[in-house]
Order: sequence, then structure tokens, then C-alpha cells
Amino acid sequence: MDFPFIIKPDVGQRGAGIKLIRSPEQAEAYLGQTWAPLIVQRYAPGPLEAGIFYYRFPHEARGHIFAITEKLFPVLVGDGKSTLTELVWHDSRARFMADKYLQRFRVRQNEVLAVGEELKLVEAGNHAQGCIFRDGMRLCTPALTERIDAISQKLTGFFIGRYDIRYSSEADVRTGKSFQIIELNGAASEATSIYDARNSIFAAYRTLFQQWDLVFAIGAANRERGCAPAKLSLVWQKWREYSRLAATYPAAD
Repeated sequence: MDFPFIIKPDVGQRGAGIKLIRSPEQAEAYLGQTWAPLIVQRYAPGPLEAGIFYYRFPHEARGHIFAITEKLFPVLVGDGKSTLTELVWHDSRARFMADKYLQRFRVRQNEVLAVGEELKLVEAGNHAQGCIFRDGMRLCTPALTERIDAISQKLTGFFIGRYDIRYSSEADVRTGKSFQIIELNGAASEATSIYDARNSIFAAYRTLFQQWDLVFAIGAANRERGCAPAKLSLVWQKWREYSRLAATYPAAD
């Protein structure tokens, strides 16, 4: 596996701890900061990314796409005179995430970008890290649904969750022929299209209620098939373990 590649925690959320590693020194620094189990992952440049929320009831022969989120990665463009900090604070949207961006680029805050020079503000496709989310159901096609369903049915016990994928063109994802899965999130994940700024809070909650209705209905169907739910004590134990580990994760890229 060549540089760059991704190192991220095996257990994480909201993009925590995701780092794009460009050198052995960066990898060593990451490994020296945390004792958490980690994943090394081939870098998928994209440059496009989407989240596809899928579900299938156990008795159904075919699954469904519930929501798609297009992910936009904000970019600063230099003017030859403003520092990175000034560019962030002058940007109509980036200023709302200024603390997150400037923490990520703390050693470059006073750097002046050349005229036309571009700086990608976030690598992790997560809104908590500063990525922009848009409703992407326009990308949903029968071909994409069929491809995601075929992949999902190979995963024993998987009935609902979100794929995060990267792809090079809209045609690639619409036809379902060419994309890379960078993550699969389970039943506790979200249909992240609710974070589209054009969405109303009422529409967002309506989508969440629909999503969780599906989660509980699928859970009930699986219990009828003999599946045993996790004990609350185990959930609490895992949450405490995650909280301890998360405190050791480096700032995400």
C-alpha cells in the first residue's frame, strides 16, 4: 500500500480520528498517541463522496435505498494577501466551523495562500468535521439500488445502515458499476441528508422518525426469527470503552 493512506480507529463516530497519512513520520505520530485498535485503509481519492442509507426486512427478497447524501468538501482559494485564518473567517460558511478548521491547520494559520491556490478544508466526509451535506436522492437509480442490494445480501445479519462511498463521476454511481466503499455503518447510523441546510427541522425529524421506525421494525422481525438483542449493560460498557479511547484520537483531517 503506497502513500497516502488512511489510518482511523476501528471504533469511531462523526469522523473522529480519521487521518490521511502522507509519510512514515505521520504514521508513527498517530501510533504513538493512542492505544486504540486501528484500521489502515487504502486511500480512495474520489473526488466525489456519498452516503447511501439502505434497508431490507428479513422476509423481503430485495432491499431499498431510503436516502442518499451528497458530500461536498469546502475549499479555500488564496488571494495572495490573506492568511488562512482570515480566509476562513471571511468565508460565508466556513466561519461557522472556524474552530474546527483552524484546529486542523493550526500550524498553517498564518500562512498566506498564493493567488488561486486551493486548500481542501476537510478530508473526512462528516458534517461534524466540516463537510457539507446535501440531499442526493437524485443519484438513486434502479441500477444503483440493485448493486447496493446485491452487496448487502452478502453480509450476514446486515439489514439496515449506511454505506459511505467514493466515486469519480455521477455516471459511475448512477449505473452502480464503479465506486469504492470506504465505510459501512450499522443501525445506529443516520440518513445524513437531514443535515442539508435547505432542509427544515420538521422535515429532518420526520426522516429520523421514519428511519427509527424501520430500525425497530426490522429489530422486532429479527427477534421473531430468534435473534437475541444485546443487553443494556453491554451497550453501556461499550460506550464507556469508546469514550476512553476517543479521548486519545488525534484531530481528524
